[in-house]
Amino acid sequence: KAARLLPRCAMRSEVALGQSCRKLTSVVVCQRKSLESARAETGAGTPLGNAMGLGAPLCKRNAGVSVLGCAIAMVAVGGCAQGIGQLFAALVVGMARNPSMKEDLFTYTLIGMGFLEFLAIVVILIAGLLLYSE
Repeated sequence: KAARLLPRCAMRSEVALGQSCRKLTSVVVCQRKSLESARAETGAGTPLGNAMGLGAPLCKRNAGVSVLGCAIAMVAVGGCAQGIGQLFAALVVGMARNPSMKEDLFTYTLIGMGFLEFLAIVVILIAGLLLYSE
């Protein structure tokens, strides 16, 4: 179905600059010409000569954005601390209601605290990754 939508000259192996294909290929040709002229001006032999494309060197380092991303990720550490607080509050309430289950409740509380601490460590690692990424 998609082949019917393309002009006939776009389906050929060679590039024909006919009237119907001119709009499709003119952008590509212009980009190739500007890339070739940029290489000629800066010198294509140098590694930093390619100023266009995916391998282009960064012109400006946006350090503030990485700090902002790290700060937003660190909000989750506060959520982990709040979760630990609620976990021990539930332990106190459970022990007040049924003192005979004290050992079992404390074991479950430590398991839950381990999961929350693991989550906090993962959040800190991701925040560090965000801080030092470009």
